[in-house]
Amino acid sequence: MVHLIAIDPSGNFLSKEGKGTTGWASFDSDGSLMNYGDVRAKEYDTTENYWGAIISKIMAAHPKIIVCESYQLQPGKAMAQSWSDLETPQLIGAIRHIAWSKNVKFIFQPPSIKPRFADHILVRMGIAETKNNKIFMVQGMRSNDHQRDAIRHGLYYFKYGVKK
Repeated sequence: MVHLIAIDPSGNFLSKEGKGTTGWASFDSDGSLMNYGDVRAKEYDTTENYWGAIISKIMAAHPKIIVCESYQLQPGKAMAQSWSDLETPQLIGAIRHIAWSKNVKFIFQPPSIKPRFADHILVRMGIAETKNNKIFMVQGMRSNDHQRDAIRHGLYYFKYGVKK
């Protein structure tokens, strides 16, 4: 049974930054990785369909906890984001609201936690392996940065955040 879903969100659908990819990872109650994947904006025809697919993926697992990478506009990037629709924080708000409406605990974690579970650490933990300079998860599936970032958020929660 899924206990926690960790999300590396990208709401970008119409933005000048391009189409986004949202990574997700599910964990059981002891912190073991169960599954992972992503939802890609380029596979949908509207923002709402893309965001709906992300929310459906999350809620279909009936998690007790959702861990989501937070979004903060950094001063050094503020000018580059001028006139942006800020789609990612909108998506995060939609996920947070659905979690609230379903009485699912919602936790933010900053992007800065990811180096604690860098790729070489995932390999050392036996969660991932390297083949031809590409990272594969132990399940044998190739992974991308968004999927691994979601996995990192889940691992971080179980190692450091579960006590809070």
